[in-house]
Amino acid sequence: MAWQSGRYGQALAASSRKLALLIGINRYPGEGSLLQGCLTDVELQRELLLHRFGFAPPEILTLTDGVATWSGIQSAFAEHLGGQSRTAETVVVHFSGHGQWLSGSQNPWQPALLLSGSEGSTGIPAIPLESFFHLLEGLGTAQLTTLLDCGFTHTAPSVRGNWQLRARPAAAVKGSGSPASDQSVDQSIGSVPAPQRVWPTPPKGLLITATTPQDLAAEASWPGFYAGVLTYLLTQYLWETTPATRLAVAFNQVSSRRELGMFACQRPTLEGKETARRIPPYFLNLAQSGVSGVIQDVKGSRAQVWLGGIPPAALCGLQPGTLLTPIPTDAPQEVANPPTPLVLRSRNGLLAQAQLSSSEGQLPPVGTPLREQLRGLSQTLKLLVGLEDNLGRIEKVDITNAIASFSWMETANPRERQVDCLLGRITPEMARAFQSDTLPKPLEVNSYSLFWPGRELVLDSCGPVGEAAAVAVQRLAPRLAHLLAAKRLRTTLNAASSPLAVVAELGSKDKSPSLAARFTQAVTSTPVELGMQRFMRGDPLRLTLRNNGEQDLFGYVLMTDPTGQLHLLAPMPQDNFTLPLRLEAQSTLVLPRLPETDNELRTTPGSSDLLTCNAQGLTELLFVASTRPLQTSLEALKSMARKLGVTRSPMLLNGPLEWTQMLMEELTSRASESFGSSDADLRLLDPAQSLTLSLTYTLI
Repeated sequence: MAWQSGRYGQALAASSRKLALLIGINRYPGEGSLLQGCLTDVELQRELLLHRFGFAPPEILTLTDGVATWSGIQSAFAEHLGGQSRTAETVVVHFSGHGQWLSGSQNPWQPALLLSGSEGSTGIPAIPLESFFHLLEGLGTAQLTTLLDCGFTHTAPSVRGNWQLRARPAAAVKGSGSPASDQSVDQSIGSVPAPQRVWPTPPKGLLITATTPQDLAAEASWPGFYAGVLTYLLTQYLWETTPATRLAVAFNQVSSRRELGMFACQRPTLEGKETARRIPPYFLNLAQSGVSGVIQDVKGSRAQVWLGGIPPAALCGLQPGTLLTPIPTDAPQEVANPPTPLVLRSRNGLLAQAQLSSSEGQLPPVGTPLREQLRGLSQTLKLLVGLEDNLGRIEKVDITNAIASFSWMETANPRERQVDCLLGRITPEMARAFQSDTLPKPLEVNSYSLFWPGRELVLDSCGPVGEAAAVAVQRLAPRLAHLLAAKRLRTTLNAASSPLAVVAELGSKDKSPSLAARFTQAVTSTPVELGMQRFMRGDPLRLTLRNNGEQDLFGYVLMTDPTGQLHLLAPMPQDNFTLPLRLEAQSTLVLPRLPETDNELRTTPGSSDLLTCNAQGLTELLFVASTRPLQTSLEALKSMARKLGVTRSPMLLNGPLEWTQMLMEELTSRASESFGSSDADLRLLDPAQSLTLSLTYTLI
């Protein structure tokens, strides 16, 4: 059988040379400087460039930790990039590490990249960003993509739950001149007034930064590994995206991810927007779509698999027993002799061990791309609650014991594991920081509350002052159940791997197209506005669902609001749940459901704000669909609405864990022992029969 190599770019012209320089620094001298995800960023980019964009190993140079010095970077530009750039058409330069605002005694504040110091050095060498950009300008190609996964502005604390800031406090440098590459940081001196900051002119090509100069950038703990938020979300999307995707579309999808929306202090930027609207990512075309991973190594009967394309929200629930199908290069040969799927036996972060699912066939070679055939999911996935540092020892013990009384959640150290939320006290600093128009009343200092993993407040979770720790857990348990219900549903996200041809679009009829948010399986249209989509509360938004396939689908539209609670939007209670939401083949549905009059869509009274009726903050829509009627979960909704007396949408789910359990069982099938798993809770999700899409936006 002819297998496709991992280097998809072989379809490109042989003369199209590609070069990359990847820099990652975890280890810095001094307290509070240690990072954990920068070397992972380098690995994420390297695997993507090798197996998705056709780079050859010698074309990628990595500089990590101790070798990522200023002299090492200069040599890399001169010998690896500069020495060959006269014949190279495409160059990618990536930096992950700390950034900082620096100034001498008589100079304005400038952003700088912090590099590795020489052995025994007590300071941290810094290179002005302007000097780094000057190196980029000297390269012999305009097809240059630069990615900076660092921040420059720092605010205490550096560690926020699952998140670690990638910036050091503003500082002066030794000497009275401008900060030079061979000078070290002398002292931290606090924040920098915005008018005194000088941002250098961006280099040629395209520049992607993790955040704006004045905002924050972070790395995070993911399921089993640490990585920069921007790098992981971007590389994961580029694994699963379509060949026709433009960089502006990819950037918009990444900027609109829920994972970024929960940390509102980080806002990625893209310089060169007009170019990005026309060209594919990294100026290179892709040859495949919907790739879940690649075979990295083969030893005997086992293959090591890199799972770079699995959605982050699904990765935490991915279980041994998952089936992955190799993607041959010869489509007719695949039809005549389909490849033997691989079954996952174990997983650690993004690395998994797999074997052939049957005794027939042979393991495909290193570099073979893989796509999900069946996703193994557990019915007992738990909610992980992190405890804030501002809690005392006795409080932590009481909260841990109280949470342990619930079988569906447990406490976890946010420094060691990815948590779903944090539980802690409101400090005076938090009360000042969170006070805004979005809060109906000031926060009570010392009260217990929930926070998202990056320490953003979960709205309406703050309790009364003097509340006992165990009582706070009991009060918050219903809210935590909603968080887990949504978490379990997100493990079914499969827009890239599902062949069900559904497109979901969100837009406002009375606004310009720039305010339309889109999520499609084959995004080719370029957004006018980049970044997280923002809509006014009460705006008459419309969700359009288009089924371009040949099968009728049955499903639900659900919403998670800024409080973390899960609501049902469709089918609507006023329909008495006699039928599920049915999306017929080759048809379109609009929510709120609108009658057609003179070819115009008109809202029904009281329903125009269905998608914007929540409090200000992050909102997520989930469209969950199946080729099979979802009768059990529909009957449960009918009973729920009757019990609650609800007659209109949205309907807050009562008993969300029980209902989502029913839905998950309808979406999946029980795994047979032949799949090689002894887990009785293992369920298999077939992307050919089930589809889950997510759209996120912010209400203002």
